[in-house]
Amino acid sequence: MEERREQEKPLSPFPPEELISHRRQRCLKCCGCSAALLLILAVTILILMLTIFNVKHPTLEITSVKIDGLDSLSNDTNNNNNNTNPTLAAGVSIKNPNAASFKFHEAATEVYFDGTLVGEGRAPAGEAGPRRTRRVDVLVDLVVGRLVGVSRFESDFERGGLEISVYTRVKGVVKVTNVIKRSFVVNITCGMNVDLRSKVVQDRSCTL
Repeated sequence: MEERREQEKPLSPFPPEELISHRRQRCLKCCGCSAALLLILAVTILILMLTIFNVKHPTLEITSVKIDGLDSLSNDTNNNNNNTNPTLAAGVSIKNPNAASFKFHEAATEVYFDGTLVGEGRAPAGEAGPRRTRRVDVLVDLVVGRLVGVSRFESDFERGGLEISVYTRVKGVVKVTNVIKRSFVVNITCGMNVDLRSKVVQDRSCTL
């Protein structure tokens, strides 16, 4: 009876040694697949961190400056008439090096003469696309009364040139996802000399 029961027991398709080896091979394959998936995942995350998720600081550049209405300066020095003000038009380029858009608020521009604020202007809010440069135009009314009020104005006016500085500031956000986003304040200051005779802006030097 016992012999019959032993004959009825199912036989293993593999001898004990081969069964252990087979299980070990399956375990190694599973571990290899898991390691490969983890490696692919790590490489993907690294690529994303170096590209899309690597948020860089946008930059500004003042590409052009033009001043109109300088003739009113000579009139105002004589009769102190402040009704007509010259205007400064500046072209500002906002460079976005990121893979996501840079949405910015109003671009604020201030003009200084010998440290005195003589004019302010704003450009409308906008958006610089991924790895794109957006140009905005800023128009600033220069207050003649403030220019004339600076102590060195008369000497500079007689020399035929005004040394002014133009400061532009832009606030905005680079939003990669709803979780990953960074706020930036980008600014630039450019010093320049305005030739009152030729009405040409010379010797422009900018710092970020």
